[in-house]
Amino acid sequence: MVKRRTLTQAKVLATANQLIETKGITGLTIRDLALVLDVRPQSIYNYVDSLSDLLDQVGLQFVQTVKDQLTEKIADVTGDDALMAFAQEFRSACLNHRGLAPVLLDLNDNLKIPRTRAAMVNLYQAMFTPLQLNDAARVENTLYRSTLFGFIIQEIGGFFTMSKAELDSRFTKTMQLAIDQTHLPAENK
Repeated sequence: MVKRRTLTQAKVLATANQLIETKGITGLTIRDLALVLDVRPQSIYNYVDSLSDLLDQVGLQFVQTVKDQLTEKIADVTGDDALMAFAQEFRSACLNHRGLAPVLLDLNDNLKIPRTRAAMVNLYQAMFTPLQLNDAARVENTLYRSTLFGFIIQEIGGFFTMSKAELDSRFTKTMQLAIDQTHLPAENK
């Protein structure tokens, strides 16, 4: 009897996600993915055009998941509370999915993920524009985003040697300082 393969787009992407979580984004190869799925590498190309396309598809899924989580978390909050909730949830997504964090943070210039990048920009615009924190508004808005990304990059990179509780407190205090800067008097802008 011939064994019928049940490879699907969802299975390819889910398995790629798992491999990224264990090997990191730069450790993913089509050959390894095919090996885990028990198919020939050529079979993967029925679902993706290239490794970059695979990463872009995985990234798009991840961004959508993060967007859904963020939307749920900040649905009932506004202003500073929404900014803190966004920061906490974004950090949580990066820490819980360290292998995929480079997709969100775009840490690797070699990644060719244009749709994911566009989705991230749309996510930021959707979240920040109602709070008047888009790029066109003020330099303090860049400070908020830079603080958020910078802290997470340092945390994932192992630059902090404190306990989890101390690190959580440090993150909250650091983000609160950045949020407070969005309220500078007009003459200081």
